[in-house]
Amino acid sequence: MKTFTKILALAVLAGATSILFVGCASDGHDHSGHSHGAAAKPYPLNTCLVTGEAFEHGKPYTFIHDGQEIKLCCKDCLADFNKEPAKYLSKLNAPK
Repeated sequence: MKTFTKILALAVLAGATSILFVGCASDGHDHSGHSHGAAAKPYPLNTCLVTGEAFEHGKPYTFIHDGQEIKLCCKDCLADFNKEPAKYLSKLNAPK
């Protein structure tokens, strides 16, 4: 019985480890909300990237997209950003 318990514990541990290391790369989920440990470039603006509004009504919705920190006035703006990320990312490189 002890051998069975050890084998079962190792099988569970192996399954959990494979989910941790393989799951994110293979499950097709949205990677915009996390950076996988890479240092992101800081967000250079004081306004929402989508609406251009100041962050006056609370904490901005922050996420990492292709190594760049992005801040939006709210999570609702994420849908617009995801439709045309290049359009919004171009604002980061625009002359100030």
